[in-house]
Amino acid sequence: MFGRKKINHIISELDLFINKMDECVLIYKNGIKNYLEGNSQAFVDNIQSVTAIREDSTELRRSIENSLYSYTLVSENRVDILQLMEHIDMIIGQLYKNLVQYEIEIPFFPSELNIEFLKLVELVSLSVEITAQAMRDYFRSPQQLPEKIHRIYYYEKEAGKLAQAIKRKVFHEMENFKLSQKIHLRYFTLHVEQIAEETMKAADLLAILTIKQRF
Repeated sequence: MFGRKKINHIISELDLFINKMDECVLIYKNGIKNYLEGNSQAFVDNIQSVTAIREDSTELRRSIENSLYSYTLVSENRVDILQLMEHIDMIIGQLYKNLVQYEIEIPFFPSELNIEFLKLVELVSLSVEITAQAMRDYFRSPQQLPEKIHRIYYYEKEAGKLAQAIKRKVFHEMENFKLSQKIHLRYFTLHVEQIAEETMKAADLLAILTIKQRF
């Protein structure tokens, strides 16, 4: 019973960590929308919020790591949990860095690109949200994991296809744009795409952990 309480405490902390990823992607999605629509003050608020989440998540990760090394009863699961935490931290970090980069570099997006770019952000955000659900399922409802993993792969694939279409449109159709402007748009599109790629890596790990649980 004492060991179970310790494990439940760690899972509770992990839930909070996953919640940070969930909150971060919602702010990220809203921040991109505010940037493209020229809502300057709202965008500044988004930057402040995502920065606070990044700082909180760093502290929370340290707390969970301390718990893992203190509670030797869960040592057999320690590596698995640390690997999941690494992916959560990577996703939060990418969301944070990606959004802050808009404030630093102030990229110009032509209005005709906004709808497709926001759709890309939505697909990537969905992949992060499903990843959060899948990580919770790993501890509580592992039988639901295959469906979640499949959806992560689907959103990552769709995000990749749309990102390629956007980059092709930028370089093939926007003749009035300078090469430097096209490269800038490609850069920001690529960084959105990479968030979905990180969720796919998390899905790969969850798939492996699910197989390990059966043996």
